[in-house]
Amino acid sequence: MNCLAVNLTRNTFHSQSNTQGIVSSLMTVGNGIKVGLEVLLTLFSGGEVSFPSSDLQVGICHSIVSSVVATLIGLKPIIYLHEDDSVRDIAVAIRDEIINALATSAALGQVVASLASAPISLALMKNATTLQELSVVMDSAVYQRENVRDSGKYGSWSRFVTPKRAKQKRATKSAETSSNADDSADASSNINDLAVISLSLLLLWGENAEDITRKLESYEESLLALSPCNLLLCKACLPVSKSTDSSCNIANLNLISRYPSVDNIVAGGAKSKSALLSAKIVKMCLEHASTSSGVYGDTRIGLSVFRAALGGGMMIFNTLFDTFDRLTNDSYLDGNDDSVLMAVTLLETVAISVTSHPELARSMLVGTEVSQNWKLIDLIVASVNDTVELVGKSADEDESVNEEKISLCSFLTCGCLHMISALWKSCRLVCTQNARSESKHACGVVTSHLAGANDDSPTTLIANTAAELTRCTLLAIMSLQESENDDAISYKAINKKCILVDMLTKALDIIAIEAVTRIQTKTHGGISFVEDLFEPGPMECWSILLASNNAAGLAASSWLFGFSASVEKSNALNWNVGSFLEAYPAEKNLATSTWCLYGQSTRLADALTCADSDSSRKFLECSTLYSSIQAEDCFAASWAHFFEVVAAGCIKSKGSKEVQSLMNSLAECSLASLSSISESKTISESILSSQGLSESPDTMPIGDLCSLLLYSLSVSSAFDDFENVEERCDVLLGMFGRLYESANRLFAMTQLGSASSSNQVAVCSIRQRLLSSALVIVSEFEKLSDKRTRESSIKYNEIRIGLTNLAVNALQSLQYVQGGSADTEASDDTFAPSKFSYDFASKGENGDSAFQLLRTSISLLSHLSPTSNGHSNYQSHSYGVDFSSCFKQRNALQQLQYHLSSASSVTSLTYQAVHGGTASQSVTTIHSNAVDIVNFIMTLVQTLTDSGSSTVSTLLLLAESGCFRALIGNQLLKATSIAWAPKSGSVGESASPIVTRHRGYNAPIQTNLSGVRPASQKDSVHEIWLVAVNTFASLLRSVRQQSSTHEKVDEQIVSQLAPISKIVFDFVCSYERELFSCFAALFNEVHAQGNLSNKGGKSSFSSSIQSSSFAFTSNLLKECEAVSFLFAELCTGNTKTQFARSCGSIYKKILTASVELTKMTSSFLGSIGNARELFMALSDAKTMLDQPSAMLDAHPLLAEGIPNARHEAIRNAHFAHSCCILATREDFRDAHTATTKDARVGESESTQNSSASLEQSFQIHVNNKFIAEVEEVAGYCLFNSLSVVANAHPASESFLSLSPEEASQLDVASMINPGAVVAICPQNTTAQSLKMYRIQAPQSASYARTIRCDRSTRSITVKYIKSGEIEHVPWSWLVGMEDTSKKHSLFSYLPAAKSIADADVRGQPSLGHLVLALKWCRHYSSSSSSLNDKNTPPMYLVNSVAERASILLCTEVLLHDELRDSHSRRDETTRKINMQLLDLSGSDFDSSSLSAVMNEDILESIKMQLKDQLHEASLEREEERKMWEEQTNWDNASFLGGKKREGRRSPFRSLSRKTSSDFS
Repeated sequence: MNCLAVNLTRNTFHSQSNTQGIVSSLMTVGNGIKVGLEVLLTLFSGGEVSFPSSDLQVGICHSIVSSVVATLIGLKPIIYLHEDDSVRDIAVAIRDEIINALATSAALGQVVASLASAPISLALMKNATTLQELSVVMDSAVYQRENVRDSGKYGSWSRFVTPKRAKQKRATKSAETSSNADDSADASSNINDLAVISLSLLLLWGENAEDITRKLESYEESLLALSPCNLLLCKACLPVSKSTDSSCNIANLNLISRYPSVDNIVAGGAKSKSALLSAKIVKMCLEHASTSSGVYGDTRIGLSVFRAALGGGMMIFNTLFDTFDRLTNDSYLDGNDDSVLMAVTLLETVAISVTSHPELARSMLVGTEVSQNWKLIDLIVASVNDTVELVGKSADEDESVNEEKISLCSFLTCGCLHMISALWKSCRLVCTQNARSESKHACGVVTSHLAGANDDSPTTLIANTAAELTRCTLLAIMSLQESENDDAISYKAINKKCILVDMLTKALDIIAIEAVTRIQTKTHGGISFVEDLFEPGPMECWSILLASNNAAGLAASSWLFGFSASVEKSNALNWNVGSFLEAYPAEKNLATSTWCLYGQSTRLADALTCADSDSSRKFLECSTLYSSIQAEDCFAASWAHFFEVVAAGCIKSKGSKEVQSLMNSLAECSLASLSSISESKTISESILSSQGLSESPDTMPIGDLCSLLLYSLSVSSAFDDFENVEERCDVLLGMFGRLYESANRLFAMTQLGSASSSNQVAVCSIRQRLLSSALVIVSEFEKLSDKRTRESSIKYNEIRIGLTNLAVNALQSLQYVQGGSADTEASDDTFAPSKFSYDFASKGENGDSAFQLLRTSISLLSHLSPTSNGHSNYQSHSYGVDFSSCFKQRNALQQLQYHLSSASSVTSLTYQAVHGGTASQSVTTIHSNAVDIVNFIMTLVQTLTDSGSSTVSTLLLLAESGCFRALIGNQLLKATSIAWAPKSGSVGESASPIVTRHRGYNAPIQTNLSGVRPASQKDSVHEIWLVAVNTFASLLRSVRQQSSTHEKVDEQIVSQLAPISKIVFDFVCSYERELFSCFAALFNEVHAQGNLSNKGGKSSFSSSIQSSSFAFTSNLLKECEAVSFLFAELCTGNTKTQFARSCGSIYKKILTASVELTKMTSSFLGSIGNARELFMALSDAKTMLDQPSAMLDAHPLLAEGIPNARHEAIRNAHFAHSCCILATREDFRDAHTATTKDARVGESESTQNSSASLEQSFQIHVNNKFIAEVEEVAGYCLFNSLSVVANAHPASESFLSLSPEEASQLDVASMINPGAVVAICPQNTTAQSLKMYRIQAPQSASYARTIRCDRSTRSITVKYIKSGEIEHVPWSWLVGMEDTSKKHSLFSYLPAAKSIADADVRGQPSLGHLVLALKWCRHYSSSSSSLNDKNTPPMYLVNSVAERASILLCTEVLLHDELRDSHSRRDETTRKINMQLLDLSGSDFDSSSLSAVMNEDILESIKMQLKDQLHEASLEREEERKMWEEQTNWDNASFLGGKKREGRRSPFRSLSRKTSSDFS
C-alpha cells in the first residue's frame, strides 16, 4: 500500500492504461487509505489513545501514516495538472474524503495528534513518574526527620550521609543502566520517525484544508471546520501508566510546540525534522485562527486558548533566545541551516501574532508581563547590525567574505526585519510615546523600545539601522550585478541577489513607516535619516535595479523548454504555470520570496523524471528564476511606497527646485520599471500562450508603481518654471511614449478573461492610474503647444491615438450593475466575468476602482478629442480624421451612450429626493457620482461637436450614431427640467411670483434674517442642461461651417449634413418651454428675492435709490447665455430661413426674447460702466479741488458738480448690485472680494468704520470678483442677443436683388418711393446677391437714395450715399432695391436716460439701451489698463459687442429717420440722440474713443452713414462751446453743488469725452 501511495504521481501521469484503468488504480489507493485510517482508529478506545507498544505496532502505524501523507502529496498534482477531467474528479473526491475523515472524526484526529507528540508525551510521563517517586522519598524523609533526635555531627541527616554513599552509587548506576535501556528501546521502536511522519500529516492536513476552502463563499468558517487547528487546541490524550494521573489537562499544540529547540536541531535526524515541522504547524494554526478571526466568539477567548496552548509564549521566547544566543557565535553559524530556518519560521509566527494576537506576540518577544526580558530584542538588533557590517564588506571589492555565511545572515535578517516590519505596520504610527504605547497596542512597548522611546532602548535606533542596511544592500546588489556575466546565467548569483533584494524590501517597508511617523511627530529630524537615498547617485542605482526586473521571459522559457520539456509535458493538456501554482501555491507570511511549495513541487519533479533527463535541476532553475521575479516585484512595490512617502516629506521641507528634480527622477524610475516589467511579462505570456492559460497577472508592483508615477507627475506638473522649455517638451514626449508602450502592454495583460474576479479591483486601479498619468502628461504638454516641432507634433498625435484606443478599451470593459448584484455573478475565481462591474455608490476618489476607471477614461477622451481652436493645419486635421476613425472602429459612441443611459437613469430616480433636500447620504453620493458621469459624457460630446467644425468625419459620425437624438430623448433632461422650468415659458407671459428656490440651485430660498448668508448649492443637473444646449448650438455652427467648406467640393457630404439641422429644430420644439422659461425667470427671481440683504444696497437708501426690475443668479445668467447662443445660431445663414419656415412661431418668439434680453443686459452693463467711470473721476478729483478748471478739463463727467456725480455713481452701482442675486456661499465671498485698490480701501474702511462714505461703500458693488464673473457672462448674452436681432431684423430681408433683365422690365416708378435705397451697377456688371446695411458693399455696386423716378425716360435720379453726388441712371442699372413694406424698427426712438433706473422701467427697448451697451464697451477702451486682466471680459468680446451694437444702432437710427416725418426729426428726442451719437463717435472724426474696441473700417462706415446726424449734433456742440467760452469767470461753488449754469442743457454733456481744446 505504501509503495502504491509513494508512486501514485508517477503511475498516474506515466500510466499507459486508459482512463478507466487510472481511475481504478486511484480508487484502489483511496480504499486502501480508508482501511488504513480505520486501523489507526482502533488505537482509540474509551476516550483514550493506546500508544503502540511494540516495534510491529509502531511499524504498522508508520506505514499507514506514511501512506496517507504520500497519497495527499501525490493527489495534489493529479487534481490540478492531469489532462483528464474524470481522473481529476476522482482525485478530488479521494482527497476530500481523507480530509473530511480527519476533520470529522475526533478519535482519528486524536490518534494522529498523539502519534505526532508521542516522544514529548512519553518523556513527560517518565518525568512525571520520576517526580512521583521522588515525592514519596521526600515524604518518608520528612517523617523520619520528625522522629529522630538531633544528635551527631549531621544531626537528623546523619543516617543519610556516609553510610549510604555506596548504596547511592549503586542506585545511580542502576538508574543509568535503566535509562540506557529505555533509550535503546525508544530507538528500536522508531517512535521519533513516527512522530515526524505524523507531524507531516498534520501540516498536509492544514494545507489541503486551505486548498479545499479557497474557493468557497464562507471561506473562514469552512477553513476552521476542516483545519487541524481545533484538534491541536484540544486536550491531548497522554499515555496512561499506573503511577500517573490520567486527568492531566494539556493541549496537543502545547506538546507539539515543545519540539522546537536548539538541542533538537543540534541532535539532527528525526529530532531536527520534528523541530522544523512543529514550528511550521504552530505558524499554520495561528494563520488559520487569524483568518477565522471570529471563531471563538470573543477575540480574547481565542487569545487565552492560544496562550495556554503555547505556554504563554515563553516556549517560543526561550527557543528564539537560545537560537540567537548561539547564532551570534560565528563558529556555530557555519553549517547550521536548520537553526536559521527554525528561527526564521518562529519569527514569522511572531509576525502573524502581532496582528491577530498581540499579547501573545509580546510574550514571545519579551517574556511575561511580570518580568520583561529585553535580551532577545537586543540579540535580534545585534544580529541585524552584524548583517549590516557583513553586507557592507561584501560590497567592498577588497574584502573577502564567506558567501554561505552572507546568505545565512541575510536570511536570518529577513526574518528579523519581517517581524519588525509587522510591528511597525501594526503600531508604529500610534505608539510614539512609551507611556501610552501599551494602552494602544499590546506590542507598543516593544515597538517603542526599538524606536528609541524607552530609557533602555538601544543607542542605535532600528530604523536608522534599517536605513544603513538599505544603503549597504543596494551597493551589494549593484556590485553583484556588475560582476555577472551577461552570456551565462549564474543561478547561484540569482539566489544571492534574491535574498539581498528581499532584505532590501523589508528594510524599505520599515523606513517608509518610520519616515511617516517622524514627519508627523516632527522627531529625529524627519526624513533626514534617509536623505542620501534619493540623491542623484542612489537614484541612478534605483533606476538600474528597477529596470533589471526582466526575468519573466527567461523564467517562462525555463518553464516551457526546461522543466516541462524534461518531464515531457510541454504540450500536455492542462499543464501550465497557472495550474501548477494552484497545485503548489506559495506559503503566506514568509520572510523571503518564494514561487511555490518548494518541497512538494520538488517531489513532483522527481516523480515525473524521465530517462536521461535532469528534471530536478531544470525545476530548480525555473523556481530560482520565478522566485527572483517575486522578490523584484515585492521590492518594486516597497520602493514605490517608500518614495511616495519621501516625496510627500520633501514637498514640505525642500525647495521647489529640489522637489521638481526629485519628482522628475521618480517619474523616470517608475516608467523604467513599468516598461521593464510590462515588456518582460509580455514576452512571458507570449511564450506561455501555447499552454493555454498563462500565469495569473501579478498586479502588486504595477499598481504601486502606477500610483507613484501618477503622484510624481501630478506634483511635477504644478511647476512651470522650467529653464529650458524645449528640453522639457522633449522630456515629456519621451515619457509620454514610454507610458503608452507600458500601458498598451499592461492593458493587454489585464484584458477581460485573464483577470480573476478577486483581482478585478487591482486591474481597474492599474488601468485608472495609467490613464490618469497620461491625462497629466497631456495637460502639461498642451501648455507647450507653441514650442513643439513638426516631428514632435506628429509623434504626439500618434501616441494620442493609441491612448484613445486604450481609453475606449477601458469603456468597453465596464458595465453598470445595481449595487451589489455583480457579487453573485461569479463566486469561482477561475471564471472571470465578461466585464468589470461598477456602481454609483463609490465614495471619494479611492472608492470603487471600476467607477474611477470610468471617470478617468471619459476625462482622458475629452482631453484627447480634437479641438477647433482656430489654428487648423495638416497635423490637426489628420489627427481629427484618425481620431474619428478610431472611434468608429471601436464603436466608442455606442459605449458612451450605454454609460450615459445608465447614469441618466440613476440620476433621474434620485433627483427629486436630492433636489428636495430629503435624500440620505448614500442617495446623495449615488446621485453625485451619476451626475458626474452624465456631465463628463455630455461634455465630451460637446467637445466632439465643436471639433466637427474642422473635421467633418467626426460630425458625420456623431450624427450617424444617434448621439444627438439620444440627447433629445434623454430621460434625465425630460424628468428633471420641470423642477426648474415654470409653466409660463415666454417673456411676454406674466411672471410667476411663487418661486421656492433659485433656478439652477438645490437649497430653498432663505428668508430675510439678519446675518444669514446664502446657502444654496448649484444644481449639477442644471449644468448638464446648459451643456446640452451648448452642444446643439455648436452642432449648428459646425454644420454651417462644413457645409460652406464642402459646398463646391463634395456634394455628397453636403447632402449628409443637410438633415442634421432638423435635429436641432426638433430639440428646440421638444424643449421650447424650458428654453424660453429662463428669460421669464429673470423677473420671477425679483419677486422671489424681495428685499433680501444679500441683494439690495444700503437699507437707508432703498426708497430713494431704485433697484432693477429684473435679477439673476450666476447660474440663471449662464443659462441665458447658452440659450441665446443657440438662438443666435438658429438665426444665422441658411439655418435662419429653414428654421423660420419650419418653426415660424418659435422664430418670432426668439426675436422678441432677444430684444428684451438686449435691453436687460445693456442696462446692467451700462450701469457698471457708468458707475466705474464716475468713481474713477471722483477719485481723481480729490486732488484737484483747488483747481476747478483743471478738474473740469480732466473730468468732464463732473460738469454737473461732484455731489451730482457721486449720487449718479451710487445709483448706478446700486442698480448693478440689485441685478445680482448671491445664491451660494461662494457668491457671497466673491461679492466681498474687491478687485481694485479703491474698492479694497472702501471695503476695509466700511468694515472698520460704520460712518464710511457712501462712495467708498458702493465702490465694491461694481468692483468685486462676483460682478466681474457675471459681467463677462452678461457680455456674451448681449453679443448673442445682438446677433439674433441683427440677423433676424426685418430690414435684413427688405432688400431685393435684381438682374438687368428684371430691372428693365419692372415699372420702377410704381415700386420705388423717394428716399428708398437702391443699388446701382453698370449694365455690363454681373448682378450679385446683396443685403441691406452691409458695411462694405461689393466693389461693382454703389448704394444711393432715390430722389425721383421718371417713367418717360425710364430713369431714376439718385444721390450716392458715400460720395453725395447726384446722378441720373437708367432703370436697367438697378441691381437691388428696398421693399419698404418690410422696413420697421425693433427699438423705440428714445435716447439713453440720465437715470439708469429710468432706462430699466421703459416698457420697450430703445436706442438708448444700445447707447448704454456702447458706453460699456467704451469704458474698457479707456480704463482697461487700470483693471485687473483676470477680472475683465476678454477684449475680443468687447470688440464684438461694440461692432454688433454700433451696426444695429446705425440701422435703427436710419430706419427711424426714414419712417418719421421731417417735422419730428427736429424735436428734442432727435437732438438728444444725435448728441449721444456724437459723444460715442467723438467730436473729431479722425479719432474716437470707440476706435480702440472697433474695427476702423466699420467705424468709418458707420460715421459715413450717420454723417447727417453727426453734423447736426456737431453744430449744436459748437454753439454750446461758444457759450462756454463766454463764461470766463469760474465759480468753485458751481462744482461743489452750486446753482446750475445756463447754457448746459444737454443731459449727455456731463458724460461726454471732451478735451481741453473743447473749452478753449
